[in-house]
Amino acid sequence: MRGEIRIRRLGLPAVLGVVLWLAVASPEEVAGARPSAAQLLPEKTAVMVSVADCRDLAGRFMNTAVGRMSQDPQLNPLVKQLYGSLAGVVAGLRDQIGLSLPEMLAIPQGEFTFALVPYDEGPEAIVLLDTGAQLANAHGLWMRLSQHLDKSGAKKSQETIGGTTVNVYDRFLGSGKQDLVFFEKETSVVLASSLQVARAVLEAWNGGSVKSLADNPAFAAILRHCRGEKGEESQVTWFVDPVSLLKAAAQRDPGVLLAVAMLPTLGLDGLQGVGGTLAFDAGQFDDILQVHLLLENPRSGVFDILALAPGDSVPESWVPADVMRYTTFHWEFKRSFKAFQTLFDSIRGEGALAAGIQRRINEPLDTDLVETILPSLEGRVTYVNWIEHPATITSQATLVALKLKDADPIRKVLETVSSKSPETLVRQTFSDKAYYQINPGSRNRSPAPDTPPRPRPRPCFGILGDYFIFTDRASLFEKVIATGENPAESLGEALDYRLVASKIARRTRGKKPAMLGFLRPDEGLRFLYEIAGADRTRERLRGEAEHNPFFRTLNSALESHPLPPFEVLQRYFAPGGSVAIDDESGLHLTVFSLRRK
Repeated sequence: MRGEIRIRRLGLPAVLGVVLWLAVASPEEVAGARPSAAQLLPEKTAVMVSVADCRDLAGRFMNTAVGRMSQDPQLNPLVKQLYGSLAGVVAGLRDQIGLSLPEMLAIPQGEFTFALVPYDEGPEAIVLLDTGAQLANAHGLWMRLSQHLDKSGAKKSQETIGGTTVNVYDRFLGSGKQDLVFFEKETSVVLASSLQVARAVLEAWNGGSVKSLADNPAFAAILRHCRGEKGEESQVTWFVDPVSLLKAAAQRDPGVLLAVAMLPTLGLDGLQGVGGTLAFDAGQFDDILQVHLLLENPRSGVFDILALAPGDSVPESWVPADVMRYTTFHWEFKRSFKAFQTLFDSIRGEGALAAGIQRRINEPLDTDLVETILPSLEGRVTYVNWIEHPATITSQATLVALKLKDADPIRKVLETVSSKSPETLVRQTFSDKAYYQINPGSRNRSPAPDTPPRPRPRPCFGILGDYFIFTDRASLFEKVIATGENPAESLGEALDYRLVASKIARRTRGKKPAMLGFLRPDEGLRFLYEIAGADRTRERLRGEAEHNPFFRTLNSALESHPLPPFEVLQRYFAPGGSVAIDDESGLHLTVFSLRRK
């Protein structure tokens, strides 16, 4: 009885989630092909996430840095123990499931797709899974579920559509309006939340003349922009039409109607769709993600505020060579401010933004934001993450820098503010260069008696050359000053950055990017590794293990198989990058990690 209650509480989202989870791995062989999901789903599909071949995806993932690292002889025993613990949990449920964990993971064989299709009654969900030679096991899982549904009193019926038997549980969520529909066709199993969407898929599957998602212009345009080069064929494709999805959701939730009514005012009705592709083990890349935001032209509202522009992306001479993350982009501040002012005043009333700025910024700073500060900004923005070793929970530092056309107006503002609050804003110097440090004073709460004190944040800001720089700790600001005096130690001279930059230049084909990013994943891993190995972390894990089965399993695995030296893990990871191009079709983003041989 308790098992039946658990099944009933799962609901359709959880059932679909189980199928999605199963689709991440498959060691078996795939069977014959069927029409692709994009050819089966209705043209108006608002959400689609599709894995082209589960077996291929699993194999390629195991060839990535994470997959290869998990197979390392020094780490594999730890992974096996954790996997064995999960298999043990599933084994305890085998009487209800009917399959072992390896048997369950073997079910996904070919394409897996989850989709939401808008109808007058709201969005309906559907899952398609090609099980290949594992159809019998998939059928067994369904039979187990259907037995629980029968015992729960759910109303069951069957229909035959185009020669296919379709099982329908009417409103199986109790008082809800959703159905649970299941059918098998060829080597695939399908779950849906309504007979309507299942019927549409079967009509396309049987050769009907209905238009499919593949005929959707927005979907086709996004895929065209996200098509990889030779050797970069994607394993995962996704597409979202947010406007259609929101309008469909409003059919079931009248509260969403207000958000729908605001779309034209905000300019969000100009979003035609967003989607992309993901590929693992793709030639020279460990992974490569492409995302395209398809926008109407001319842009308005929110998308006019998103005023990115092409520009120089070479790292500044003051950026330290050992940063974990570096991102730089170009923003048209005047255009963005004007668009924001128009949007804000259209909602709050004419002159509302100017009045707010005067009261909250101009008067306290004794300056004019629009006339003094905005014209001083050149438009380039740089963001940096840096880790101070030895790592602690507070070791990660952040920097934001704004390039200036004219530093004098900003310098005068800083001097004015400093003179008004000399105790809060303290002037510091390093290597004869001045900056300001915020003194938090004694207003912070004292830590609990048994809690070790943490360093208080001491944000710093100042002008260095033609940049206004803000950091959340003095050590990073001083590191930047020192690097600026020795550019040979800057990020722009680092070999791994130059390698990533060369890959980005090839992909942009001469276009100046609106955004460029550089990432060292091994530095992020080092940060986590040092924290995980700290005595305080291990003590806390042991304490949590006394009350939590998950932490108990993790603690036991780590005590039986301690983590290997960091160098063993580091050798699997190579640097990565990202680049964004803003053109007439919208915004295109590419994110990748290089593959270490």
